[in-house]
Amino acid sequence: MFRLILVLAALCALPSWGASPDVLRERVDKLLPAAMSQNDIDLWLVFTREESKDPLAADLGGGDAVARMALLFAHSHGKLKKTAIAASYDVTPLEECGIFDEVLAYRREGIKPHLKQFMADLDPARIAVNTSRDMPIADGLTAGMRAYLEEVLGEEIAGRFVSAEPLVASFRGRRLSQEVEVLREAARHTDALIRDALTTVVIVPGTTTEIDVGNYLRTRTGMLGATVPFLSVVAGPSRGHSDPSSRVIQRGDLVRIDFGITFKGYSTDLQRTAYVLNTGEVDAPAQIRKMWETSRLAADRQKAAMRPGVSGVEIDAIARKTLQDAGYQGPPHGTGHAIGFTVHDVGPLIGPDWPERYGTTVFLKMEPGQTFAIEPILYAPYKDVGEIHIGLEEDVVITSSGADYLHVPQRKLILIR
Repeated sequence: MFRLILVLAALCALPSWGASPDVLRERVDKLLPAAMSQNDIDLWLVFTREESKDPLAADLGGGDAVARMALLFAHSHGKLKKTAIAASYDVTPLEECGIFDEVLAYRREGIKPHLKQFMADLDPARIAVNTSRDMPIADGLTAGMRAYLEEVLGEEIAGRFVSAEPLVASFRGRRLSQEVEVLREAARHTDALIRDALTTVVIVPGTTTEIDVGNYLRTRTGMLGATVPFLSVVAGPSRGHSDPSSRVIQRGDLVRIDFGITFKGYSTDLQRTAYVLNTGEVDAPAQIRKMWETSRLAADRQKAAMRPGVSGVEIDAIARKTLQDAGYQGPPHGTGHAIGFTVHDVGPLIGPDWPERYGTTVFLKMEPGQTFAIEPILYAPYKDVGEIHIGLEEDVVITSSGADYLHVPQRKLILIR
């Protein structure tokens, strides 16, 4: 029986984030029709092949493609028709995944006549293809593959191509209810791990290094059966997304942990900040307390404003105004991003209107079931230390009426005695 399970799993190549075939089918059936309807898409064409695979092909059962493969999703009158056209030796994985209503095989004649006939029968007005300036995962159609499509389908049909970017943001960016529950469990674990790390059980001022803290987090994560997609531990001055170093944590340091886990195929991203009290101190210095309280207020205001139909740029502006009203500059980067299958996932980017940095992704609208990390990071000079920053990052899910935390938020600056 065990060997049989392995064989069946091999027949359906799963995406790197590890969803089961059942979840893939349910995602297509429940999420894709609405995404196509709201973006006025008649047909989504995912065209892929070996060595230049579209990154979304595996989400749709086509991750094993060798020869040219067309995954076609036609939406009309509220119904979704799912068709795959593949080389004869690529057919079995598509059939085994159970996503498609029909799987058409080609041999020496190639994919051309089948694809031409499909288009002639359907005559779609708007055809979404995976080309995007600003969203890498929606940019899987290579120049050569697009040229082939234009050659096969002709100039008139190719003139109906539109970018699948907003469709991908809606379809892949949303989570099923059972996926949200896995993320909620993962976020709770992540929060607990960081809080445990920021205690005197782990950190002994003058002795413990950043690497020691990182090793603790990696070990504890492994005990959960999870993995660490990224880990940053920084004590003292700001170092951005820095790996843990051999620096010894000292009294008077801010210790910031930026950390996520991948648990059952879903990834989190949280940040927590602690202050290591100096001898005789009972609280952090006033400037650090003000920085913390300002960042906390900005995160709360962001979360309160997040709901379906609000854009990433609007949520970013709320955080920036909060920081600026308190006398600080806004961060030199966005203040949040989608999470889910990866640490930085697909969806509206919570960032400013900086066209050459973030493009149009900040103008995408939030939708129910999308999951985000909000991180209104505050930077400021401090004494003779240089620039320090408050690392605060919380994970949330968009609901029909607002946003919910996926875990218990950090309400107070953590103090290490």
